[in-house]
Amino acid sequence: MLSIAADGNKVLTERFDRFERADGSEIGAAKVMGILELDGDKIIAWRDYFDTSFMQKTAE
Repeated sequence: MLSIAADGNKVLTERFDRFERADGSEIGAAKVMGILELDGDKIIAWRDYFDTSFMQKTAE
């Protein structure tokens, strides 16, 4: 987790999601921005946005 912030019922996160093969070797990591909307203690919406260049580099 790089950053986290909250405003009202929204929580914003900036993080790296890491991907591994079954043998544990790393495929890569994508920088992700996530927005969670809450209703009490329940998540009612979850959206993630990420830099697609990770996929381009992984495909090469």
